[in-house]
Amino acid sequence: MSRTIAVYISGHGYGHLSQVAPVLNRLAELHPDIQLLLRTDLPQALVTRRILAPSTLLPGAVDIGVVQKNAISEDIPATIEAAREFYSGFGGRIEQEADRLAPHRPVAVLSDIAPVAFPVAKRLGIPSIAVASLDWHDIYRHFLPEGDALLTTLEQAHAACDLLIQPPLSMPMPGFQRRRQVAVIVDDQWTTRKKHKSDKKTALVMFGGAGDPPFDIHALGAVDEWQFLYLSFGLSPQSWPLAPNVRQVFSQGSTAALMHDCDLVVTKPGYGTLAECWQTCTPLAYAPREDFPEYPYLDTWLQNRAPSFRMNMTDFVSGNWSGALQAALDCPRRYPPIPASGAEQAAKLIALTLVNRS
Repeated sequence: MSRTIAVYISGHGYGHLSQVAPVLNRLAELHPDIQLLLRTDLPQALVTRRILAPSTLLPGAVDIGVVQKNAISEDIPATIEAAREFYSGFGGRIEQEADRLAPHRPVAVLSDIAPVAFPVAKRLGIPSIAVASLDWHDIYRHFLPEGDALLTTLEQAHAACDLLIQPPLSMPMPGFQRRRQVAVIVDDQWTTRKKHKSDKKTALVMFGGAGDPPFDIHALGAVDEWQFLYLSFGLSPQSWPLAPNVRQVFSQGSTAALMHDCDLVVTKPGYGTLAECWQTCTPLAYAPREDFPEYPYLDTWLQNRAPSFRMNMTDFVSGNWSGALQAALDCPRRYPPIPASGAEQAAKLIALTLVNRS
C-alpha cells in the first residue's frame, strides 16, 4: 500500500526546489511505496524536471518569501505588505490547507520552507519535517520590530515543527526546537563527473528566474578573453541581442551539469548555487546581496572556505568583469571535502520519523 507525503515548497525563487528535490528523489528510491503530494506555485515544468519521484501537484501559493525588484535587489516594503496580507487570518488558512490535504490521507508533511505546513500537520495529527537553510521568521525579523504580530505568527508556526533537517550554509533558525545536521544537499548524480572545458575560458552566468539580467549584458562583448553561458529558466530565447561571446542556455534540471563545462560561475550567493559549485569544485565570482539577511552567512563562508571573489557592485552592474573573473580563478582557497550525501542522510531521517510515529 502506498504512503503519501505532502510537500510544501516555497515559490520564492528556485533554490528551495533545488534543495528539497534531491531529498525527495532519494526518499522515493529508498521507499518506492511513497507518493508525493506537492503544494507549490512554482511552474509545473520546472518542478517535474527536478522532482523525479511519483507525485501529484496541488498548485497555489504557500508562502510569500521576499518580493524581488530584480535578481539581486529586494523590495522590503512590498515584502512586508504582502506578508501581512498573506498571514492575516492565518487560522483560516490553516483550516483550508488541512481540508485540502485530508482527502489524500498524508502520513507526514514536509516543508522547504512554508510555515503553514507545520500547524497543518498538527491539525491532521501527523508529523511535520522541515528541510531548509533559512526560514522566513529569520529573514523577516531583520525588517520588523521585535514583538511584531507577523513574527509571532511565524514563530508559533515553526514551534509546531517536529524536526528541522539543516544542511551547511544555513542561517541560525533558532525557532525550531528539534534539529538534525546533515551534509550538503545537492543532486548526487554529478559528483564524479569530470570537467570538460573548451580552449577558451568559460563562465556560467546564473541569477535565477527574476527577469532581465541585473547587469549590462551587452558589455560582456568587450570581455573577449571569455565566453559566457547565460542561464535562463524560461522556455524561450530572450528578445535582447547577445554579443558573439555570449550564448543563452536553458535549465534542464540540475545546473551542476553545466558547471562541469565551465571554468567558473558568476552568480548571487544562494544555497542551491553554492552547493552545486561546492560539489563540482567550481570557483565563483559573485555580486553582493547586502539587503538580504541570508547574505552575511553565505559571504562569510565564501570568504573563508571557497575559491571565490566578491565583485565590486559598480563593476558588476557595468559588466566590467575581467579583473573579478581572473581573481576568482587565482583564489588560493579550496572547497572543504563533502563527507557524505546530505540528500541520503535527510531521506533516512524522514523515513525514521515515519517509523517512529507509525
